[in-house]
Amino acid sequence: MLEVKNVIKNYHGKRVVDGLSFSVESGQILGMVGANGAGKSTCVSMIATLIKPDGGTILYNGEDIVANPRAIRSRMGFVPQDIALYETLSGMDNLRFWGREYGVEASGLDAAIERVCRIISFDRDMLKKRVSEYSGGMKRRLNIGVALLHEPELVVLDEPTTGIDIKSGSQILDAIGNLRSQGTAVIYVGHYMEEVERISTHLCVMDGGRCRAFGSKDELLETPEGRITLTELYTRLCGQQ
Repeated sequence: MLEVKNVIKNYHGKRVVDGLSFSVESGQILGMVGANGAGKSTCVSMIATLIKPDGGTILYNGEDIVANPRAIRSRMGFVPQDIALYETLSGMDNLRFWGREYGVEASGLDAAIERVCRIISFDRDMLKKRVSEYSGGMKRRLNIGVALLHEPELVVLDEPTTGIDIKSGSQILDAIGNLRSQGTAVIYVGHYMEEVERISTHLCVMDGGRCRAFGSKDELLETPEGRITLTELYTRLCGQQ
């Protein structure tokens, strides 16, 4: 589905992504980890067509995303670190607004909203409230719901559990697991190693703009001495976080 091949990105004369390569297929959850400045957010911003790579290619179902970014966006859901919701509107009004922006047909919008609410565990009473009344966890769950309205084939999430409580984080991870069961491909950029290890089927460990390890979770964590944790793998490859 998505193939990143030798991608390069420079900022102000500094190379922040350096020859990055990995792939993700339908029904897989690729967990991406790395220290601050490792190039994770830059990488997903390129995948989401927000910025262009300076070298290499990113193919989505065989199509170069730089050639037709608008068409690619229509088949992809992107959940940024920053909450992209209107605080003065209700949850329902946010979903209706963003559904229209994503091109969801008016005749199918109610069904789309019901579908995403099941995924993010939202009920009608929650949707009636203004977003300004939501907890941080509720805002992040609704933010994910917005990105799912148009039934994207690929969902990219950039640290969606940052700054929220354990219960809300667990609800978000459950929602992501639901996506996998529906055959959606997911790229999950995470800061908490335990979360990434729990949710992912595949891993990409980044350091200094490069991919230090990529493969299935089981392949990377099984060693001749026994199974290790993602934290241990990261420490072996990159040192202390």
